[in-house]
Amino acid sequence: MFASRFDPSQLKAAVTAAPEKTVKPTPQAIVPLKRQATGPASEDDDASDQESDDSSEKNAGNDDRMQVVSGASEEESSEVEDEESKPSTHNTVLSRFKQTVSLQDRLDASDVVGGSGDEVLEDDTVPSHKLEQIPQPELVKNPMNLNRNSLEHKSAGWLDTERIFYDNSMTKPFSDYKNELEPKLLQNICKNFSTNAFPIQSIILDSILPILNFTLNVSKRYFTRRIGDTLVNAATGSGKTLAYSIPVVQTLSRRKINRLRCLIVVPTKLLINQVHTTLTKLTQGMSLIVSIAKLENSLKDEHKKFLNLEPDILITTPGRLVDHLNMKSINLKNLKFLIIDEADRLLNQSFQGWCPKLVFHLKTDKLDTFPGNVIKMIFSATLTTNTEKLNDLNLYKPKLFLKQTDKLYQLPSKLREFNINVPTAKSIYKPLILLYSIDQFIAHLSDASKILIFVKSNESSIRLTKLLQLISESRSQSNIFRNLQNLEMVINSVNSNHPQSENKKIVANFSNRSKSASINILITTDVMSRGIDINDITQVINYDPPMSSQQYVHRVGRTARANETGSAYNLLVGRGERTFFDDLNKDLDRDGKSVAPLELDFTLLESDSELYHSSLENLKNYHNNASQT
Repeated sequence: MFASRFDPSQLKAAVTAAPEKTVKPTPQAIVPLKRQATGPASEDDDASDQESDDSSEKNAGNDDRMQVVSGASEEESSEVEDEESKPSTHNTVLSRFKQTVSLQDRLDASDVVGGSGDEVLEDDTVPSHKLEQIPQPELVKNPMNLNRNSLEHKSAGWLDTERIFYDNSMTKPFSDYKNELEPKLLQNICKNFSTNAFPIQSIILDSILPILNFTLNVSKRYFTRRIGDTLVNAATGSGKTLAYSIPVVQTLSRRKINRLRCLIVVPTKLLINQVHTTLTKLTQGMSLIVSIAKLENSLKDEHKKFLNLEPDILITTPGRLVDHLNMKSINLKNLKFLIIDEADRLLNQSFQGWCPKLVFHLKTDKLDTFPGNVIKMIFSATLTTNTEKLNDLNLYKPKLFLKQTDKLYQLPSKLREFNINVPTAKSIYKPLILLYSIDQFIAHLSDASKILIFVKSNESSIRLTKLLQLISESRSQSNIFRNLQNLEMVINSVNSNHPQSENKKIVANFSNRSKSASINILITTDVMSRGIDINDITQVINYDPPMSSQQYVHRVGRTARANETGSAYNLLVGRGERTFFDDLNKDLDRDGKSVAPLELDFTLLESDSELYHSSLENLKNYHNNASQT
């Protein structure tokens, strides 16, 4: 029966035919206010409100409602409208309003909002104050820390490390070690290197060689624990490579069968060649096998080579080391020496996780897994003061060799430094100022100079090299070049955009010094600031400032090497770079010397400006043509 009575179509028709109803707005809550004095004005307002409400109701469909006569008074119209049919909702609201007003009349004046009791006195206003610094408790300094140097402030891990200090006066002839070194080794040192040991070499040999020779005679298997690990913080160019190579060759010269007993890890391929050259000269006339592993060579060929002939000493980079460990080309079972050169750079970069991988193989490959089974020697001109990096190497009874100073880094003793201040207004002519500085301060010193210029990026090196070449070709037309007028210049750059073979050729030509050139300039990035030993670099110019004091030490350390003299020039633009350079000086030890300022009398004539802008235009055309081809 229900199905017959309920028809959805009829429901839809009924909904469609139903008249629309006006939705009345929900009345808003009325905030009770204190009732004011009654009068005609208030009655008029009430009447007008009621009339507006009535008019809205009339528009909703109440056409039969009586209208107010136009001549009637406002009070009479209000009474008539109240007596007429009024909506029930409006009556309810009105009754509540009247009830609220009647309750409000019963309250005391002090209880009403805005009454005399709520008046705010001027004396009660909150006084305003300016922003002031919150008082801080005074810092309590530990007097035990006042005499510590900056190295100890960086990490407390150095407190348990035996520290051995040295200074520049600790030089001695290698002949004093004739009872500690093999005769053939001593002969190779004096023939190929020097007859006198540098301070860092003498302090290491004095500390290690006697114990090393004694323990080798007692036990060749456990001698490494008597030596312990070595950490060396020495200035660049002070002879670190020879300092660790001599003890290694002295120890391995007694070996009977070739096994991998020394592993040397360096950051760059160029440094591989340098270390290999040093060890080759040291091992002349000996049966030691010194091999290298680098990315230039085929990994497959190196794998076969090491399996067929195991080297005594292997020099490699971290990435290639991991490759050979994964391929099992080498085994660390007989390893006695692990040497890490430029340690701060290697430990700050992962290189396929080389450090944990190496430590893992030292534990698994060797039969003796106890600490101290390998002598670890860590070298750097800016040895990291963060012991967290060094803890990954599991050091055993380490000794820290460092110069007696309260500074973090030490500069070569015979290095001379100069600052050339460039006004900000003339910074657009910085390449021209660079050549002008070479003309004024360098070209007249000697008839042959090798200048290494550091810039911030590969793009900068390419651009600056080509621009200087264009300017030098037309320098005869300029009035600012005097000493360079009759001198031949060779300007090249080394960067990662060049093929490796081309970079190697450029570095070789720069190192050997082109005899046809009086001024030989090489522009490069910080890739050449570490571990590269090029003979007789006379000047280093920081065209772009270094990012840190550590980077500055490596840059200027390319000159004044091996107790030779050298100069470093810093082009500083504006007050900002000068202030930054002053901050770098706080970490540098110069043995009491200071950086000398150089006054630059750079007067640009109209012809010089035309030469510079024409060179810039030629540079632009050169790059456009290169991009099209």
